[in-house]
Amino acid sequence: GNSNELASIDDILFDRAKAKGSSSASRLHDVVTQFPLSYQEAFMRSKGNIFASPEMHEWLAQLETTQKYKDEAQRGEIIFDSEGKIKWRINPDLNQIIDYPLRSDEVRTGCIVIWEHPDMDTHLIPFNLYVGGSDPYDQDNSESGSLGSFFIFKRFYRADRAHDIIVAEYTGRPNFAEEFYENCRRLCIYYNAKCLYENQLKGLKAYFEQKNSLHYLYEQPQILKDIIANSKVNRGYGIHMTKEIKDQLELYLRKWLYETRDIDGKVLFNMHTIKSIPLLKELIAYDRSEERRVG
Repeated sequence: GNSNELASIDDILFDRAKAKGSSSASRLHDVVTQFPLSYQEAFMRSKGNIFASPEMHEWLAQLETTQKYKDEAQRGEIIFDSEGKIKWRINPDLNQIIDYPLRSDEVRTGCIVIWEHPDMDTHLIPFNLYVGGSDPYDQDNSESGSLGSFFIFKRFYRADRAHDIIVAEYTGRPNFAEEFYENCRRLCIYYNAKCLYENQLKGLKAYFEQKNSLHYLYEQPQILKDIIANSKVNRGYGIHMTKEIKDQLELYLRKWLYETRDIDGKVLFNMHTIKSIPLLKELIAYDRSEERRVG
């Protein structure tokens, strides 16, 4: 009556290996949820969730348990020195948010996290190499406890350099919204990046305008007119969110997450380049039927 645990696990892993080679997109998900090896796998959902996969769960577990990945995340501040030049200053005492969702008693200030610093070419950052994306907030206090989020993404520049990766993150909710905006602005300056942001709220644009930094914000993309032909929304900068736009952005994101690429000689997915633990947790938890928001 005693179970042979080693043989059972070996059988489960063998079935998973076969499922990975299957032409069915749901085959591996079914195998994992029917024969889970952890409580997280047992409660994996497919309905409403278009981002999560067994591979994403596995990658998240590696990030949470592998010290070398933890060490790659540099916590710190972007400052202006006495000559007005922008610089990075490491500060390991700052609080990096690594959980999602946060408990009500957890510190929500957050901090800037960098995995790769700007790629300099002849002491200059190539134009348009880096782009930013932000989901901001306006109110200094929030009953919901939602967080502001900002990411820097590195595009393709040279074949011998890392590209199409997230290189920096700032997720948090400091005491004042302007502190969040300023950290976003400094990241844009540090990476010479322009930011596309969700523009339902006016605080981020107003702050950048006040700081003479509107040139770090993207104007409203023309592609929105292709998605919603009769849209009369014209807010100048950023992107507004409707069901049609959200549906299209979800498709873009899923396509990118599961495109394959060579990583250290292995064929993996783009999602394996993501080093942000809270982003992966939110992607896994995202349920479009509950209208949760990624980022």
